[in-house]
Amino acid sequence: MTSDQRPDAEEPISVDSCDDVLSHVFEFLDHETEPARRQVIAEHLEDCSPCLRQFGIEQEFKALVRRRCGGDAPPPGLRDRIKLQLTSVSFEEDGTQVSVERISVERTQERPATA
Repeated sequence: MTSDQRPDAEEPISVDSCDDVLSHVFEFLDHETEPARRQVIAEHLEDCSPCLRQFGIEQEFKALVRRRCGGDAPPPGLRDRIKLQLTSVSFEEDGTQVSVERISVERTQERPATA
C-alpha cells in the first residue's frame, strides 16, 4: 500500500527523493493529489530548485498542449468510433480467438415545438 493510500491518516506522508516528487507532478498540476501529499510536494518544491525547475518545465508543457490542442473541433464520427472501440473486446487463449462486440449508438435530435 502506498503512503497516500494508508487508512491511518495520522502517519505523515513523506517524500523520499526528488523522483517521488516528480512522479506526482502532473497529479499536482491537475489538483488530483490529496491535500496532505499536495502540501508535502509544495514544501519540497519550495526547497529544491532542480525540482522547481522541472516542475516549471512540466507546467509550461501542459500549457502548450492546452493552447495547441484545445481549440480544434474533433473530426466527424470520432465519438462513434471511440464508443465502438470501448464496446469491443478481443482476446486469444489456447489458439482460439474470441471477439465480442456490443454496439449501441444513441442519436438525439431536438424536435421543433408544435403548437
